[in-house]
Amino acid sequence: MTVSHAFLGFETTEPPSLADLEALRAAQAQAAFFLGGLDAALTWCPSDIHPILAARLIRETLISALRQEGHLFTDARFHAWFAGLIPLSDEPLQFALAPRALATTLLAEMTHGRWTPLADAALGLEKACLALRDPDSALAVETARAAIDEAAALVAALEPAPLPFAALAALHRAIGQSPRFAPAERTTDTIALANRQVVIERPRPPSPRWAIECAFGAHLQANGAHGAALPLNGLIRLDTVRAADVDDNPAHAAIVQAEALRDVLEHLFSLVAEARDTRRALADRYRAKRANSRAPQLYGLLSGFGPLRSSQIEAVLGVTRLGVRKMLDALSEAGDLAIQTLSGVKLYSVKRSRPSVAPTPLADEPGRFSSEAIEDYDAALAKIDALLARYDDQSDDQA
Repeated sequence: MTVSHAFLGFETTEPPSLADLEALRAAQAQAAFFLGGLDAALTWCPSDIHPILAARLIRETLISALRQEGHLFTDARFHAWFAGLIPLSDEPLQFALAPRALATTLLAEMTHGRWTPLADAALGLEKACLALRDPDSALAVETARAAIDEAAALVAALEPAPLPFAALAALHRAIGQSPRFAPAERTTDTIALANRQVVIERPRPPSPRWAIECAFGAHLQANGAHGAALPLNGLIRLDTVRAADVDDNPAHAAIVQAEALRDVLEHLFSLVAEARDTRRALADRYRAKRANSRAPQLYGLLSGFGPLRSSQIEAVLGVTRLGVRKMLDALSEAGDLAIQTLSGVKLYSVKRSRPSVAPTPLADEPGRFSSEAIEDYDAALAKIDALLARYDDQSDDQA
């Protein structure tokens, strides 16, 4: 393998070490494995898994973006804030975008996404956002919109390729050159305190990496690397951006970028498995209900997104107050409903019981496909397993 092939998108005069090559091969092979596995799982799973997964992805995307901006909150507080009951954070923040403005702008962007289940779920949750209005909403919306547009432009400039590694390298270089996305430099002040000089670090404005993480999923879909355009929360980490700035160590940059992609895809793959297991549980628990009962749909929504108040459920599912009451009664009768009262308002969620056995792998989903298709899929996985095993064996020999 040549240096240019080993480190796609990098120019280096120093040939990489054999250890670097092996680490890069392993990281990229694992990322490619999960990329293919996730694509297959989403393609072959029953369609009623998609709304559960989409609701979960939207929740994680909103929480990730808000925390990247510097807001400090727990998951429970996020849901109370989304329901309009409390502020997201008690502490005033110097640089963070106003939370409601950011959330509604992101939800509006996801309604135009290329994966229909995500767009449909975002449309419902956009209507259900009751978060307290921000005093500087207009400026925050403008700033968030500008970040989304610039991220789309950076991603659109990437060269198409069947695998994403060269594009990731180019994207990280573009981030380092972007006044908006490059992490702010560390700055300090020295103050006199009790006859001593104390150095304190100034707060730094955040890098809106969330906008790029949403845009890169569309890049994978547009270039045929993945069938669904999904937000890739956690893809652009501070360590991957800093590694790309180290010109004399392209090996390290390529490896950490591949590892970040692998971690994100592995997490998404696990979310598909969780949604599949939720669907199976619903089929067993609500088998006796009428065919037109929407209780399983409500269970899936609350399982995916989390606690909501009655009026929010009405907005998301497009049902009347009486309809919501009937669905909640059905969940309660099944022992699945949990209720928390905050500021006199009830938030509804579903009880989560720890499974007695580990979740079954996605490949065990009852087949709706031909035996030839399943054999081809198994053969592809076997080839990837053999490839990873070869890398492991070579690493052991070198050790």
